[in-house]
Amino acid sequence: MALVRTNVTLPEELLRQVDELAGPRGRSQYVAEAVEKRVKRDRLGKALEETFGVLIGTPDWLDGDQALALAKEMRAGWEREP
Repeated sequence: MALVRTNVTLPEELLRQVDELAGPRGRSQYVAEAVEKRVKRDRLGKALEETFGVLIGTPDWLDGDQALALAKEMRAGWEREP
């Protein structure tokens, strides 16, 4: 993957903590990994918001009691396996 130089402004104390954890010359990789995790989390959150309730009223929908019964059934099966 190609790297692109950018300018990011961070609070001084936060940058000090990053440098303390990332070590010498590890700042860019540390920040890139943190941003990547945040992007993944935000994309997942957006997808969940956009699809919330889509199954309500369909044959695949389980209400709370049905979901709990299914979970208990699955756990019981796991406990019986060697």
